Formats: sequence, structure tokens, C-alpha cells
Amino acid sequence: MNKIDIDKDEILKSSKWIRFIFMVLYAFAINFALTICIGLAFVQFLFVLFTSKPNPSISNFNDYIIEFFNDSLAFLLFHTEQKPFPFKNNNTDEEVIEAEVDEVEQATSDEISDDIPEDSKS
Repeated sequence: MNKIDIDKDEILKSSKWIRFIFMVLYAFAINFALTICIGLAFVQFLFVLFTSKPNPSISNFNDYIIEFFNDSLAFLLFHTEQKPFPFKNNNTDEEVIEAEVDEVEQATSDEISDDIPEDSKS
């Protein structure tokens, strides 16, 4: 029989056990989120049944739940090491803020150039 070498240092690494704890927590979170999804699906069906169109607020919230499922499953299945919400770093929020700051700066510079008389612009 072949003897398998087991490295005790690898087994005792705290980072692996911390990941295991997070995996268990996210497994429970996914289970809870699935229950919420089933309820939201029923409520959304009622909206479509009575108004012939889905509720936009529920649809927007569904986008967040889908992203949470995607991120959580990727973490649980070792597709990524990045932890999902609330530990996930969303760069999209920073990009939106930067774009808004650029727009404000551009509008401010346009207002300043409008205040300068035509004679002194040249």
C-alpha cells in the first residue's frame, strides 16, 4: 500500500480554518437568502398577475441577491479567495463617485470660464 504523507503544518494553518468558518457561515447565508428569494418570487408573481409588469424595486433588490449568490458560490467552490458581501470591495461605487466628481469639476470650470469676459479669454 502507498503511504500518503500528511503535512501537519498545512493542516494546522489558521488561514485554512478561518476560511472553513467563513464557508460554513456563507453556506447558512445562502440557505437563508434562498428562502427570501422564494418569497420575493411569489410577491413578484403577484405584481405581474395584477399589474402585468414586475415591481422595479423588487427587481433591483433581486440584482443584489443574484450578485450575492454568485460571489458566495464562487467563494465556497474555491473559484476565488475574495469573500462576498460584506467583505467584498466594490470598485464600481468608487468609479461612480469619481465620475460624479469629474462632472462637478467640469461644470465648475465651465461656470468659471463663462464668468470671464470675452476680452480677457484671448
